[in-house]
Amino acid sequence: MNITIKAAHHDLNDAMRTLIEEKFSALDKLVENPKNPAMLSCEIEESIAVERAGAKYRAEGNLSVDGKLFRAEANSSTLEGAVDRVRDDLIREFQHAQGKQKGLVKRGGAALKRMLRFGE
Repeated sequence: MNITIKAAHHDLNDAMRTLIEEKFSALDKLVENPKNPAMLSCEIEESIAVERAGAKYRAEGNLSVDGKLFRAEANSSTLEGAVDRVRDDLIREFQHAQGKQKGLVKRGGAALKRMLRFGE
C-alpha cells in the first residue's frame, strides 16, 4: 500500500510519520491485491480553529482501492487519537462495501437458481 502523508500548518517529524504509518498498516491486511496496490492519502492538521472546537488535531484519510474511494475525517486532542479514529472509520467503510458486494453476488446466484428451477 502506498501512503502519502501531508501536514498542514506544522512540520511532521519522523516520530509522527512512523506513528501514522504504523497505525495505517492495519489497512494493508484488508487490501491484498498485488496487481493494483491501494493508495492512502493522509492529511494531518494542527490549528487553532480545530482547537476551538475542542480538539487540537484533525486527520483526514482517503483510501483508493480498485477505483473505489473511501474517506474518513476525525478531530481529537491527540494526533494518535485522530489517526485511530480515521483508521477505524476507513476499516468500517471498506468492510461494509465488501459485505454489500458479497450480498449482491449471493442474491444474483439465488435468482439465477430460481430461474433455472422454473423450467422443471
